[in-house]
Amino acid sequence: MAIFDYECLVSHQRNTPGAPTFLLFHAPAGEVLQWAAIKRLEEEAGAPQRQTSPAKVKAIRRFLETDERNTIPTSVIITLDLTNGEFTEPLAPSSIGRIRFEWNEGDPKPGLVIDGQHRLYGIDEFNHGTQVNLVAITNAGDMEKAFQFLVINNKASKVSQDHIRALALHYDEGALRNRLKTARLNLDPNVGYVGIVNEGEDSPFRGLISWPTTPEENRVVVPSAIEASITYIQQKKVKDFESDDVLLEFFYTIWRRIHERWPELWTAQSRLLSKVGVICMTQYMTDALTSSYDLGRLNISDPEQVGLLVDEILDTQERKFWRVPWTSSSYDTKVGRAIIVQSLTQIARNLRSGSSWFEDVEMVDATEIEADEVEPPVPPAQV
Repeated sequence: MAIFDYECLVSHQRNTPGAPTFLLFHAPAGEVLQWAAIKRLEEEAGAPQRQTSPAKVKAIRRFLETDERNTIPTSVIITLDLTNGEFTEPLAPSSIGRIRFEWNEGDPKPGLVIDGQHRLYGIDEFNHGTQVNLVAITNAGDMEKAFQFLVINNKASKVSQDHIRALALHYDEGALRNRLKTARLNLDPNVGYVGIVNEGEDSPFRGLISWPTTPEENRVVVPSAIEASITYIQQKKVKDFESDDVLLEFFYTIWRRIHERWPELWTAQSRLLSKVGVICMTQYMTDALTSSYDLGRLNISDPEQVGLLVDEILDTQERKFWRVPWTSSSYDTKVGRAIIVQSLTQIARNLRSGSSWFEDVEMVDATEIEADEVEPPVPPAQV
């Protein structure tokens, strides 16, 4: 049996009968996960949490690892049933109370996470002992739990990063810009994803974007290729992609695996890293991956699952496609990009059927490829 004991601030926001009591306290992340359940909708009908997104959890852990000053002040919101515990009300005028409860392995957990599962998991992955801020709603009925969940998850809204200037705060803009990078944010609202992709430590395109801050000799990938690729992913209308962390991790995972498989194509002269190359390969991969997601075979927010499937897709692709001559000098049109994507599809079908990869791929000259791929004759043995 485990016993948990916490001092807490007690808040009665409303004095109306039936209104909940709030307890504000903190506890180690690993400890909270012992006594607070995270029930997910796919596991239990009516449960409050959606499927856990490994990409979001990874983003929280990465955020804390990147800079030792980074903290998460926002609270994880839970409900807490104290049927096997006690709550000591503060004596006026103090607002400091105490909660004490016990929990046995196998028993229902007294806590239930209403909001903040990814923060809790991410902080725990970073360090089990890291303190988490908590707001507990005590002894709430099922209706109150459902009400709080719906309000919290439907009333939040983003604000423009530019609004920080309206606060009239005095800060070093360069220092703030560097801190924001750890959270995949940028102070300049016009930069969008391109600056994040160019500067992110985990980005496969780090330092390769043709960007003013990139040295001239390293400007390999044009910004419009990144913009168009991410826009295409967003146009798939997958709910998980509404999270910037999931969206970027999906894009990064695709291109990390391509880089690992075809490192020799990671050059300024590579057609793969041209505008049409980045856009078309992203489109081809995104179509294949979201099709698996639609069939319920892929958790698209899990980088490990996405990476394994990208590897399988690359098994039926040919790197030579990006190196041999193409029949046209420019495919940077809507029609041209469609031809490239169709060619990638045809290559996959060819390799699955045991045919030559270039068969029926009209944008390459098959006769030149066949001549180039003929094995050279073996010289006769010297007597």
